[in-house]
Amino acid sequence: MRWALLGLLWLDGFLVGVMALAFLPLHIGSVPFPISAVFAAIANYILLWCSATLTEGFARFGSLIAFMIAFFVLAVGGPGGDVVVPQDLTVFLLLGLGLILPVFAAFAGWLPDTKGDAKPVVAGSGE
Repeated sequence: MRWALLGLLWLDGFLVGVMALAFLPLHIGSVPFPISAVFAAIANYILLWCSATLTEGFARFGSLIAFMIAFFVLAVGGPGGDVVVPQDLTVFLLLGLGLILPVFAAFAGWLPDTKGDAKPVVAGSGE
């Protein structure tokens, strides 16, 4: 059952990547408004959190790998030369928030173990 749930979380990571790229070129007037980068960061952290409750291994990062696969598949131009990824700095914002923030959270110890118990980080505790 755990592997089926992990598979669904990986599929969700792919869908987060597709949706984040689809809504990345949003504008308010003439100003780019990449709110999908913030939503991608939050969604990827939640997916990583859920994966961490199911496994301790490298498989917990499967949703982030699926996010990257979606990003790079959509970054490749199609047969007509059309590209979904915009050619501006919002792409780096999406990658930075969507990948670096959840990975930082994983290595900072902000994820639960497989029993579902959170590992809080207390300043000055020496842990």
